[in-house]
Amino acid sequence: MLNILVAVCILYVLTLFAVAFWAERAAVSGRARWLRSSWVYTLSLSIYCTAWTFYGAVGYAARSGLEFLTIYLGPSLVMFGWWWILRRLVRVGRMQRVTSIADLLSSRFGKSNLLAALVTLLAVIGTTPYIALQLQSVTLSFTVFSEYDAAASSFIPRDHSAIFVAIGLAFFTILFGTRNLDANERHHGVVMAIAVEAIVKLFALLAVGIFVVWGVSGGFSDMISEIDRSDVANWRGDSGRWVGLTFISAAAFLCLPRMFQVLVVENESEQHLMTASWAFPT
Repeated sequence: MLNILVAVCILYVLTLFAVAFWAERAAVSGRARWLRSSWVYTLSLSIYCTAWTFYGAVGYAARSGLEFLTIYLGPSLVMFGWWWILRRLVRVGRMQRVTSIADLLSSRFGKSNLLAALVTLLAVIGTTPYIALQLQSVTLSFTVFSEYDAAASSFIPRDHSAIFVAIGLAFFTILFGTRNLDANERHHGVVMAIAVEAIVKLFALLAVGIFVVWGVSGGFSDMISEIDRSDVANWRGDSGRWVGLTFISAAAFLCLPRMFQVLVVENESEQHLMTASWAFPT
């Protein structure tokens, strides 16, 4: 009997594929102008929140208290206070017809192919361990939540779940992403799938938060009491670390390949940045 968790995951992935396919068809036919709305664009920025949000941030908060907020403080400051920088990036990206941060840097420095190749190489080296971390988080999730009986193990072995996820990601990228590299064309299917996923993430985080506060701790007062009794209450923050981590998270928000893709390449209008500047931090 197929494990329920595996069935739910497959259904969820198929739903994202269906949403992306429908969005692509609607964009081609011109029937769905709302695909180009500022709200879809704002929701797509949630791609910043990955496995680190569910795993790393929780462990970070348990170890270092409120310092984990710097992970999200940097992007919030960029969107709320530096939106004019993003507007400039969008304008330059549209004028230079860039499709990646390597294209942008190359166009600003004499269209150097060597510089573009170097930036691409550094991006691959830097993001490969991060992608591996995402795949590992999927494997850990299956390990924790799945019973892995004999039938389920024969379908997706415990040690091979990351391989199936990687194959699915590659297929999705080829089908809705890399088949079109024209800077004037937008990947509406990918953006819409990310927007739908953002709503799922939001409800998942709210559900987990409600469970922790009222299901595990018994309410806010009990939760605060447990925090006061833990080692986190004795943790003292370092202002230098706060500034440094905030700056790093802000730089990551601007420079990560996936963020540059949704912030600059997939931007339909500069007006979308006005909505995202307050909606995303909120």
